[in-house]
Order: sequence, then C-alpha cells, then structure tokens
Amino acid sequence: MTTQLPHDPYITAVVDALTAAGLEPTKAETRDSEENRFDPDGCGTELDALLVWDGDADGLNTDVHEDGLVLLWEHPAEQWQWAPRKQHGELEHEPEFLPLHRWADPAAVVDVVRVLLAGLPAPVAEDPRLWVNYVSASEAVTTWEAAE
Repeated sequence: MTTQLPHDPYITAVVDALTAAGLEPTKAETRDSEENRFDPDGCGTELDALLVWDGDADGLNTDVHEDGLVLLWEHPAEQWQWAPRKQHGELEHEPEFLPLHRWADPAAVVDVVRVLLAGLPAPVAEDPRLWVNYVSASEAVTTWEAAE
C-alpha cells in the first residue's frame, strides 16, 4: 500500500497543469528521504519531487538542452530548482533556484517551464502567484515533519 505524501496533491496539480499546456514531463515522482541536503550534517528528513524532461520532450530546444532538464521541488527549500541534464540523466551542475515559491501556482510553474524548455534564460523576477491550496499543503508538510 502506497502512502500519500503531504506534497503529492500539489505536485499532481503542477503535473496536470503542465500536461494541459502540452508540456508533460517524461517522468514525475515524489519521495521522502532520511537525507536532507539542506542540513549541514545531512541528517533529518526531506520531501522532494522530481520532474524530468528527456531529450525528446515536446517543446524542448535541443540546441540548448540536448539531453533535457530537471525541475526539483524540495522541502525545506523555499523555492523550486532546475538543472539541465547530461547524457544518461546526470545533472550538468547543481540545481539552481528559480524565482518560484515552493507553493507557486501551477500556472506560474508552467510559465517558467515553457521558458526553460525553449532554452531561454531562467526568469529572475519572483512570481508572487501561489497555489490556492498552499496553506493546507504547508500545514500537512509541517505535520509530516513533526512526526518524523
């Protein structure tokens, strides 16, 4: 039996918005982990989501991102992150923060993904739009964190 993670509804809303916009990721997954890369000791728990666009994804400018790109959502990070991919799925470099709040409105995520897939520079101005259910999702994450 699979247990739903507290950020699953949000990531599902993001993937649904991307799919509706014709930008469906090749792969989308959510996880919880005992390793927190934001903790100096690497301890503690972390929630994350990984959205991957392979090199043959619709809308991908392969002149810029030949092997695709990755979008990353992590708790406790406050912002979405991204990185281009190398061959075999490795990241070209450490993920860079995007001007998208952790609970950014899925439409805002779609706008940024469209820019990244086109091979344009990542936006720098923060998008203030938040997901309509971000308060309850944030509370669910806090409850999950306290239980760990």
